[in-house]
Amino acid sequence: MQRRINEIEEEEEEDEEERDGRRGLESVPESPFEGTSGTVSSSGEDNVYVGVGKGDSSMEALRWALDNLIITSSTLLFLIHVFPETHFIPYPLGRLAREQASQEQLEVFMSQEREKRRTLLNKFLHACSASKVKVETILVESDSVAKAIQDLITILNIKKLVLGIDKSNAKKAKSLKGNSVAEQIMRSSAAEMCEVKVICQGKEIEIEKPVTERIPSNPSIQLQPKKDQPNDPFGWICLSKPKTTS
Repeated sequence: MQRRINEIEEEEEEDEEERDGRRGLESVPESPFEGTSGTVSSSGEDNVYVGVGKGDSSMEALRWALDNLIITSSTLLFLIHVFPETHFIPYPLGRLAREQASQEQLEVFMSQEREKRRTLLNKFLHACSASKVKVETILVESDSVAKAIQDLITILNIKKLVLGIDKSNAKKAKSLKGNSVAEQIMRSSAAEMCEVKVICQGKEIEIEKPVTERIPSNPSIQLQPKKDQPNDPFGWICLSKPKTTS
C-alpha cells in the first residue's frame, strides 16, 4: 500500500513538471521574482534594458537596441514595462473604486489587464526571439513611468538603457524642454549612473546635458519578492516603500 502511494506521488510530481514546462514561451526562463521572466541580475555590464509600452516608438527603440547594443551571445536584454496602478475598475454606470469592488469583480478585471499586457509584450518577445537574443521581462506597477525606471536604474545598477520617443516630442527633448519619460530620466541624477540612449524613428537623438544640478533620484521603493505565487513572466515586480523604524 505504501509503495502504491509513493508511485502516485511520483506520477503527480511528473505531471506538475510537465505543466510547468508548457507554461510561458520557450525563450523565457523562469524567475525567482514575480514579474520577471528570469533572474534579475545587476552584475552584467553588457546587460541592455529597453523601456517598452504601447507606442510605436517602443518597437523602434527595441530594434535599435538589437542592431546596435547586442555585442555578444551572452548579452542579456531586459524589457521594462511600467503599467498604472489599479485605483478603479470599469462598471456599467461608470467607474467603481477598487475598495468598493467585490473580490470577483477585481479578479476578473485584473485577469483582463494581465491578458492585455501579455498580448502587448508578446510582440517584443517575438522580435527578440527572431534575433536570437536572450530576453527577460520586468513589469512594474506604478503611476509614474519615469520614477519607476529611475528607481530601477539605482536598484538594479542599470548601465545601458534605451528609450523610444515619438517625433512630436523629439524636438523638445533635444533641449530638455519637454516632459517626456526620456527627458524626466535625463534630468534626474539616475542618468549619471547609466548610459541612456533615446531613439526616434529608428535613430538615436542627441539630448543636451542639464546645465543645472540634476534632480536627486533616491529610490523610495524596493524590490519585494512575492511568495506562494506561480511563476508568471507576465506578472509584475512588487515595489514597496521600505519600512522605517521609530
